[in-house]
Amino acid sequence: MSYAPSIELMANVSASKRAALSHRAMVAYANAEFAQELATQCMRYGVGLSMCHDNASLAESLVKGKFNVLFLECDVLIGEYSGLISELQSHRALGNLFIVVYCQEEISQERARSFMGANALVSGDFSDDKLAKLVKRAFSLPKQIWLLTSRSQKELVLALQQIGYDVVVTDSVQVSADMKQHLTPDLIVCDHKMESSSAIEVQQQLAAIDCFKSAPFMVTFNGRDVHEIEKLIKSEVGDILLSPYASAQNLKKIQDICPLAPKGRRLRALVVDDSPTIRSLIVAKFKELDYQVETASNGFEGYKAVQRFKPDIITSDYDMPVLNGWQFCCEVRAHDDYKDIPIIMITTRATDLDLKKGELLGVSAYLTKPFTRQELKKSIDTAVLAAKAKKEQEIIAKFVAADTLKAVNHMLDSGQGFENGEEKHITILFSDICGFSSKCERYSARKIVKLLNSYFDLMVDILTEHGAIIDKFIGDAIVARFDSGNQVLDAQNAVMAAWRMQEKLLQFNLDSFEEIQIRVGVNSGVVILGNLGSTRHRLEYAMVGDNVNIGQRLESAAPNTKCMISEATYLLAKDKVLVGEKSEIKVKGKAEPVIAYVIEGLQ
Repeated sequence: MSYAPSIELMANVSASKRAALSHRAMVAYANAEFAQELATQCMRYGVGLSMCHDNASLAESLVKGKFNVLFLECDVLIGEYSGLISELQSHRALGNLFIVVYCQEEISQERARSFMGANALVSGDFSDDKLAKLVKRAFSLPKQIWLLTSRSQKELVLALQQIGYDVVVTDSVQVSADMKQHLTPDLIVCDHKMESSSAIEVQQQLAAIDCFKSAPFMVTFNGRDVHEIEKLIKSEVGDILLSPYASAQNLKKIQDICPLAPKGRRLRALVVDDSPTIRSLIVAKFKELDYQVETASNGFEGYKAVQRFKPDIITSDYDMPVLNGWQFCCEVRAHDDYKDIPIIMITTRATDLDLKKGELLGVSAYLTKPFTRQELKKSIDTAVLAAKAKKEQEIIAKFVAADTLKAVNHMLDSGQGFENGEEKHITILFSDICGFSSKCERYSARKIVKLLNSYFDLMVDILTEHGAIIDKFIGDAIVARFDSGNQVLDAQNAVMAAWRMQEKLLQFNLDSFEEIQIRVGVNSGVVILGNLGSTRHRLEYAMVGDNVNIGQRLESAAPNTKCMISEATYLLAKDKVLVGEKSEIKVKGKAEPVIAYVIEGLQ
């Protein structure tokens, strides 16, 4: 058994050509001659094949050779190796393995079911179009967009390339034989009017060519002529992109129709249904979309699969034995780790009552039996896009202060612009790590980031428990504001949070590889809250004003491991705080010193 490239497969390939092969795959074969033909075709697309004729050691060879793609001849999957696909997919180290089953002859639908779990099935000859698209899928290569245009489209081409697409531009359907060999479009975009033909005529020509007829078709339309647009819509030629073509709306439409190959691990789908026929149909569609798929025949087995497989999307039948679809969804939604997984409910029940029940459980989409493959694809897209939008909002919320999102929503609802600011009386808290620069010199960047994130998690938990809004992180510094509208409560919450931060750090330092000490400064007063920055590029909802500067200066003047508060904060929070002697702090730009106190405890 060897996982090195076989001499038999590589005998006619020069050393320079072998070095030029940019991708590697393994082939498990029964017919060496057919494997040789596959290898020859694969090399045209930069794929070098390594042979395996020992099925018992196949998994070991895949792991040792770090292969992510396997070509598996169907005649291997007989007898004791009929369950080989399942065995490989259950192997912990082969979770991202892309399996292509290939056959010399066309196979029946019944035989194809025995290859359930494979990512792709290739039967008959290895045509250029068939193999080229397969290589792109298997190695997650960039999707190709064929842009048919008679004028310069530099902005659109650049935008598509920056997103990650491979863009081929021609001014005609007629292309050279060499270009046609490399033309395997996943999406075709055509000008409304070409020099010698219209987009409708181009689409009709391409629909008659096997290697192009399955590619989605879009039309770029320059202008707003309603009659021409109506003509295009009625022709059902495809989606229409109105100028400017590189707009965010158009680029999103392109990405929705032609999604890029996922980076990292393949997405995972769980299909829960007690009907083998329905399961096979859904699995086939997910495999076509390059998902790694697992199945279960009832809700109980489905929930065990969720725990083991951790899917990115679930389809579930409603009427199932042991645990039905409703009960299964309840179990999934009750677990914090799984509650956000999009679920498509597949059922004969689609009454208003059923839809309301599904809405309560957070079912992403309903698909009523019987359904078509296209309807299934649409439901998958709907569920995935909804989950993606929700995830994006959650991620954005981690980068943006809570009241910034509130301010944005207010601007959208009221129709106000970005220029408005407002004066508010709030309490501001600044904290900073003492001697942080010297720590950076002693440790690697990875260790410093780990230390900071652990520290921030602890401090932010305390601040949010006391009603703070995290304004920003500046290196190792935290800037927070207390803005409930109750001046006394804001000041009291700020001083209690500051004291708790110092207390918690004592416990944190017991287990940390590096001790952290902080200074904290707190001030209360009127500030200006508003949108600062460039209205044409980027804005930040921020606070400015004299009282912000005083808060920062108090933090700088505070002793290590202590919190210094202004007299304004002390007068508001004196019923909750014990302080030391009064002191005066000189603040740059202010003629009079600022009266301040160091917190000694809470009461």
